[in-house]
Amino acid sequence: MKFEKSRQTLIIFPEGRIDSSTAPQVENEIFEIAQKQEFKKLILDFSNVSYISSAGLRVVLKLKQNYEDFSVIETSLEVFDTFAMTGFTELIDIRKALRKVDISNAEVVGDGFFSTVYRIDKDTIVKVFNRTSDPHQIERELKLAKQAFILGIPTAISFDIVKAGDKLGVCFEMLDCSSLKGLLSKNPEKMPEYLEKYHQLLKKINTTVCTSPDIPNMKKIYQEKVELIKPYLDEKHYEKLKKIVDNIEERQTFIHGDCHFKNIMVQNGELLLIDMDTLSVGHPIFELAQLYAPYVAFDEDDPGNCKRFFGIEGKDAQRLYYALLKMYLGKEDQDIIGKIKLIAYLHMVWWNRVNEPNNNVRLEGCRSRLLSLLDKYDDVNF
Repeated sequence: MKFEKSRQTLIIFPEGRIDSSTAPQVENEIFEIAQKQEFKKLILDFSNVSYISSAGLRVVLKLKQNYEDFSVIETSLEVFDTFAMTGFTELIDIRKALRKVDISNAEVVGDGFFSTVYRIDKDTIVKVFNRTSDPHQIERELKLAKQAFILGIPTAISFDIVKAGDKLGVCFEMLDCSSLKGLLSKNPEKMPEYLEKYHQLLKKINTTVCTSPDIPNMKKIYQEKVELIKPYLDEKHYEKLKKIVDNIEERQTFIHGDCHFKNIMVQNGELLLIDMDTLSVGHPIFELAQLYAPYVAFDEDDPGNCKRFFGIEGKDAQRLYYALLKMYLGKEDQDIIGKIKLIAYLHMVWWNRVNEPNNNVRLEGCRSRLLSLLDKYDDVNF
C-alpha cells in the first residue's frame, strides 16, 4: 500500500474495494505503515477506493479511535454517501473528491490580492483562491456568507467547492454578471448610478445586526494589529493607539472588510458580494478605513499601484473613494476623514509587516502618517 510523509502528516492510499474479504488485510497494512512512522496527522486518501462495506467502516472507526487527528479525503460520491448515511461524517472529517474545472481559457471577470474570478460558462463563475489551499478556510468563508445572506446581505449563492488546476475555488451561479469595476470601466457614464448603489450596499452591510458567535469581532482583530505593530512605535504612541482602539464603540453590525469594487459583482443591475472571508462585526470606521487602503493609501508610496490593481489612475481612485465617503456620511467632514485615515494607516502598517516586511518605503510612509494623526486625535468614534 502506498503512502507519503510530509512533515508531520502521514497520507496512506488504500485501493479497490474495502469489504469483508479485504478489510482485515487493509487494516493490517495501514497499522503496519502507521506504527513505523512518526506523525501527528493521519490521512487516508480514498482516490482509488471504489467501495466500502460495514467491515471497511469498522477499520476507519478503529483508526479514528487510535489517532485523534485523522481524516479521510478524496472519496467518490458513492463512498461519501455510505459514510454520510451511517453517521460517520458526524464523527470524522471526511471529504468528497472535488470536481475539476478548466480555467485555462476562461475570461477573468474580477481579480484581487487573494483570489481571481473566472467565467467558465454563461451561467457560472468560479472564484479561485490564490493564497490558500485549505478547504476548511474556504468552507468557513462560505459559512460566513450564508449567515450574511440569511440576514439580508446581497451575496451570491455558492453551490460547489472545486479544483481549478492546483488551486481551490468556489462556483457561483451568476448569469450574465460582471464585476462592478469592469462595468464602470466600460461604462463610465454609469458612475453616479452605481456609486449610489455602492453606498447603499455599504450602508446595508454596516447597519445589519448580527449576534452570531461565529462572526469575528473587528475591534479584537485591530487590538491584535496594534500589538503586532508595536515594534514600529515609540512607547507614547503605542499606548495612545492602544487606548484609541480599546475605546472604539462596540457594535454588532456587519463589516465586510474588503468591499472595493473588484469584490462586487453586478447582475441585472443588482450588486452582489462574492468575497466574504473578511466578514466581521464592529464600528463602521473599520469598513471605511479598509476601503481607504486600496483606493488611496497603497498608491501614496507606490504610484501606479491603483493602475495595476484597479486599472484606473490613482487620482481617479481617490475621487471615487471620497465621492463614496461623502454619500455614506451625508456630508464632507474633515474631522471624520482624519479619524478614518488614522485607522487606515494602522491597518497599512500591519499589512506591510505581515505581507511586505521589506517594503521600507511604504512602511515608513504609512508609519509617519499614523504618528502624525496620533498627535492630532484622542479618539476615533463618530
